[in-house]
Amino acid sequence: MNVQTDGQTDSHDIQVTNSGQNGTNADVTITSEPSGVSVSGADTYLAPGTTTDVPLDITAGFDAESGTVSGNVNGEPFEFYLTVNTPPLAGFEDEPLDLGDVLVGQTASGEVTVEEVSGGGSLNGVEITEVSGDQDADLDFSGGASVSGSSGTVDWTVTPDSDAPQHEDLEWTVELSDSRYPDATREVDVEARAIYPGYFGELELGDDEFTFDEPRDGGDTLTRTIDLEIPNDGDTPIEVGSVSASSPNAGVSVTASSTPNEIDGQSTEDASLRVTADRDLPEGSYDISATVDTPGFDGDDASLDGSFDIVHETRLVADNADIGDVAIGEANGRTVTVSEELGYNDVNDVDTTLTDGPEEWLTLQSAPSSVSAGGSADATFSLEFDTSAELGESYEWVYNVDGDSDDATIEVTASPVPLDLEPIRNDLSGYDTAVADSTLELVDRMDERLRSGASANQEISTVLTFGEAVTLYSEAVAEADGHLENGENAQAQSAIIRAAAAYNTMGLQADRIENEELRGLANTAQSDAEGDLDRLIQEQQAYYEDRLESGEMSLIEEATTQRQLARIALLQGDEERANQLESDAEEAFSSYSDSVSAGEQAVQEAESTWSRMEDEQFVVVLGQPLLLNPANYDAFVAGTASIDATYQEAIDAFESAGETTRAEEVRAEHESRTTALGIARYSLFGAIGVYALVAVGLTLRTARRMFWYVRDTRESVSGDFLV
Repeated sequence: MNVQTDGQTDSHDIQVTNSGQNGTNADVTITSEPSGVSVSGADTYLAPGTTTDVPLDITAGFDAESGTVSGNVNGEPFEFYLTVNTPPLAGFEDEPLDLGDVLVGQTASGEVTVEEVSGGGSLNGVEITEVSGDQDADLDFSGGASVSGSSGTVDWTVTPDSDAPQHEDLEWTVELSDSRYPDATREVDVEARAIYPGYFGELELGDDEFTFDEPRDGGDTLTRTIDLEIPNDGDTPIEVGSVSASSPNAGVSVTASSTPNEIDGQSTEDASLRVTADRDLPEGSYDISATVDTPGFDGDDASLDGSFDIVHETRLVADNADIGDVAIGEANGRTVTVSEELGYNDVNDVDTTLTDGPEEWLTLQSAPSSVSAGGSADATFSLEFDTSAELGESYEWVYNVDGDSDDATIEVTASPVPLDLEPIRNDLSGYDTAVADSTLELVDRMDERLRSGASANQEISTVLTFGEAVTLYSEAVAEADGHLENGENAQAQSAIIRAAAAYNTMGLQADRIENEELRGLANTAQSDAEGDLDRLIQEQQAYYEDRLESGEMSLIEEATTQRQLARIALLQGDEERANQLESDAEEAFSSYSDSVSAGEQAVQEAESTWSRMEDEQFVVVLGQPLLLNPANYDAFVAGTASIDATYQEAIDAFESAGETTRAEEVRAEHESRTTALGIARYSLFGAIGVYALVAVGLTLRTARRMFWYVRDTRESVSGDFLV
């Protein structure tokens, strides 16, 4: 049987025979039917002993398929094949049809493909009729008459109302049919979404807090960037023309430092507002205004009248303390500084507590209860390991310094060791030499062995002694180099001898080290030291040999030079030459002693002559010897000549011996004696003049007395005295 997929009901009869004696109604049951086909039986009376046509109502939808119809009438089965004849059906390529976004205020249009969807027909023009519409938009199709064959295109237009809500789903139902089969229709849903052109939404500050987190005394102002969030609540891009910002508050200035050029639909971009505030401003809320607009006179704009808060941050910081190696049983301590760095707020109710680490050994001696804004205070720790501490372990204590507005952490670290190697490390680190570097490596390696328990007491003491010798050696070499750079070879000699002694000690201790690795490091250090010492010795030897060859030295200088050369020869290991030089030095010292002795003897002789003249020839008046007796003049002249000769002899002897200081003393004494002798000489001349005056006076007095005597005698004889 054939049926048409036009939605109409067709009829098909089946013959049913009632061979019974009684009449009955036909009970039709359909057990199987093709897809899209509906089959039902009519109410039919079956007379007894007759064959009756029982009609079946068959309805085929537009999507019906051909196939077998099966069933039974009052239990008697039947079956027949149904052929479905389908007219061409029209439909959209994509269903439901989504036209996408349509912009309010504009008409949207496009093209859509219509195709034959039943699979067996051909279209010849298409009718598209709106079954139900949307109250906020109009939908129109055109160009359906040109659709033919299996597919074609039609044009569509959507015109949303100006007051259509943004993002509203616009919905229509349309009916499609081939122009030849108006009853063979299909309904299809069509949808779209109403969108708006770009417009500014509500402006917001990305962060409404301005934190003063830099030191108060670090400048006059603080500058921060606050983001101005500019939303585009529309669905198409919007162009940004300008952004301006300001604040009415004193001490605050606001400018726009950067702005976006365009903002996509349903997106937000940030403009950067540069806010500068005086560092002395108190905490609180401060006003800020901002305006955003698009280019042109009829564009969109938005504004913000908001505020931001200035917040004074408090920053409590504390130093850490790395105490390092601490010998068991030795007390050690450390003071750390707790500071408030910013200077805006005091930190009160400060409580310092141990939060991590062992409860033994480290003690918090004192801690601040408050820290003033921008100020500092000290926390003091004392440490003493006992034998329960594990050698070489690095212990860490963590203290929480908790204040009312901020907190900080103090970390104290230390390691227990059998002995403290830091002093010798510090001494060696003061010298930038290969010798010191090798010895530091030796000490560090011994320290590692010590911590692992591999170093015995003998090894420890030997390495430490070696290190002390290197320190003495380095100190002596540095001192010697300093003297030599200044041309002070004599002063450098003792430093070189100390360096040699320290070098020898290094060798002795290196030989005592049993561990091969440690002994190798010690030998490397000693080898480096040998080169420096040889350089100093050779330079010093050249200096003293040049002095000897010059021949311009005193006896003591020659003796000293010979002895220094002997010491240098000993340092070089040349004992034979050292003995010869020492013998030469002894001879030079003997000559020196003889010369000094002769000088002292001459001085004694001069002083004896002077004492004898004082006793026999001089009269001392107010400490000054005077020669008053002309009878002593010859003895005076002889004594003066003797004194001059013996003093000069003494001066020459001392200068020859190199005793320049003693020679100067004798010269000064000679000059003093010479001055006194000159005064004595002049005193003799004065005494002779006095004697002459006295003699003249006596002569005159005697002559006068004689005159009176003669006159008186004559008068007494002549009797004139009676007149």
